[in-house]
Amino acid sequence: RIDNADELLDNFLETFDEEDSMVQLQLLTATVKCFLKNPEDTQDMVQRVLDLATEESDNPDLRDRGFIYWRLLSTDPEAAKLVVLG
Repeated sequence: RIDNADELLDNFLETFDEEDSMVQLQLLTATVKCFLKNPEDTQDMVQRVLDLATEESDNPDLRDRGFIYWRLLSTDPEAAKLVVLG
């Protein structure tokens, strides 16, 4: 467990658009996981990464995963926990 995961992820998100697509996918997933575990402190960060993935990315895989997470989080956060956190 990394105690300051949200701070570390926030730093990586500053260069999100410059990262390789595999790194972007991992950052998206890690940010959503962090949000599901600590929603109060990471609301802005998850919103930012979802915007980057769905509105600013040309990568269809990243965009699709972003939309899936967005729909899960907006419709059923408990189901999102089961799906994303296992």
